[in-house]
Amino acid sequence: MTRDGLNREYAEGYLKGYEEGLREALENLIAMTCRKSYTSTEIQLLAKNQRVTVPKRTALKKGELERLLGIDLDEKEETALEPHQEAAPGKTMLIKGEGNPEAMADFRDLVRAGWEGLCISRMCPRDVRQFVGRECTVLWLTKADPMAGDQDRDEYLLPTETAKMQTCIRNFLNRNKGRPSVILLDGMTYIITNTDFRSFLKIAQKLKDDVYQARSLLLLPYEPKNLPESEVNLLINEMS
Repeated sequence: MTRDGLNREYAEGYLKGYEEGLREALENLIAMTCRKSYTSTEIQLLAKNQRVTVPKRTALKKGELERLLGIDLDEKEETALEPHQEAAPGKTMLIKGEGNPEAMADFRDLVRAGWEGLCISRMCPRDVRQFVGRECTVLWLTKADPMAGDQDRDEYLLPTETAKMQTCIRNFLNRNKGRPSVILLDGMTYIITNTDFRSFLKIAQKLKDDVYQARSLLLLPYEPKNLPESEVNLLINEMS
């Protein structure tokens, strides 16, 4: 085959794949948004979180081609892939990176769109509310003395007060039953280093079930480099 022929074949194959990718993306978005009356902000969040599946789908497609053609397209590298996730009521979403500004931004966007919000974070309540721009429930994970600050005493939460945290979450879900709500729990490492991984995992497992039953949404940032690989894998398997 001539060079022009190879270039034409490459271009045609590229365009075909490009077209198929666009069609699949649109069909997925249509399928998601037809399930209920989403607001524009919620649709944006749905689309954003579908992006995490692109590397996984690409790797699966490459594997299919390698088996079909009997060739190795390139050297395989170990890649950390996020689990398939979809932002929707009843879901738990693992987000790589604690203190991830995108997680807080997603929480803010949903609260501004009318969702009830509970934020459990290392960020103090005043800063959270200033960023969100609307009233929301905030629990500050800290060892600071509540008597020395100007925050509401009830907003302080020691990393060891896991029972209090679970009670606050349960009360939040019961209070907002039947209404769209979102929980951001950003402080996994802080809780684990003051308790242990197994204790946190039990809390997270219970929280996932409670969120599912309440049709709420849980945003759960985690930091893989702060955990052994076995614990990271266990967390992903249990929470995805």
